[in-house]
Amino acid sequence: MRAWRFLTAALSCLIATSALADDAGESRVDSTPIFSIVGSFEGTYTNNAFLVPADRQSDFYWTPDITIRADGKLTSDIYYRVYARGEFDAFSDETDANNSVARIGARLSGDVVDWTVAFAYENRYSFGGIFEDRFFTGHDVIGSVGRTFDWGALTLSPGGLLTYRFADVDEAQRFRMELWLGIEVAIDDKWAVVSEPFFEQFWFTDGLNSGRQDQVYSVSLGLQYKITDNAYLTTEVVYEKGESNRPGLDYDFIEVGPRLDFAY
Repeated sequence: MRAWRFLTAALSCLIATSALADDAGESRVDSTPIFSIVGSFEGTYTNNAFLVPADRQSDFYWTPDITIRADGKLTSDIYYRVYARGEFDAFSDETDANNSVARIGARLSGDVVDWTVAFAYENRYSFGGIFEDRFFTGHDVIGSVGRTFDWGALTLSPGGLLTYRFADVDEAQRFRMELWLGIEVAIDDKWAVVSEPFFEQFWFTDGLNSGRQDQVYSVSLGLQYKITDNAYLTTEVVYEKGESNRPGLDYDFIEVGPRLDFAY
């Protein structure tokens, strides 16, 4: 029922945005939104289901990640997006590790010296289990920047993000920074080798987590197959290492599995 209420509210938000755009009159460009569904289905083996430093439990889990979104223009060079997104990790054996997230968000973006700069707000609901026990409700304020460089068969996509989360649980409030570099080397029209080095930094600000700092380092290597212009299948290996200034929170894992990405 929680997931259904989430989707209902998200669709109402999208419809309201479309109506406001149509009422803007002569000042609008073409603000009629374009609706789409994007997402992925992933099946993954992990050797550390609970992200612990010792006594690891291996397991297989699957992750559906679906976004309903509406994209349009506010002006000739400012774009908007409103979206609803739901995802969860469902483990085969270690079901205590199940978790899920539901979000509703809005974003404005534009190009600055060939880089795409975006500002967003996201209302996030974090659950234990598959949309069962609510951990917290977060309000994320996000700024990001990214672009793509093409050199023949090589495509590089660097980017960065900085966000602050306000939440109804003090321990969840924090700054977060992400840096990444998407790498794609085309083999032919269908196949490509892909990789993404990734760094993530957390600074917690309140409650029992005040002063806590976490870092996450990861790198992936995979083989991607283009099924259609709207669907890709990628099989990859991921190594991730997490470190914290709080004892007992360090971890690392290796994950491997296929992922189907699509956009319609």
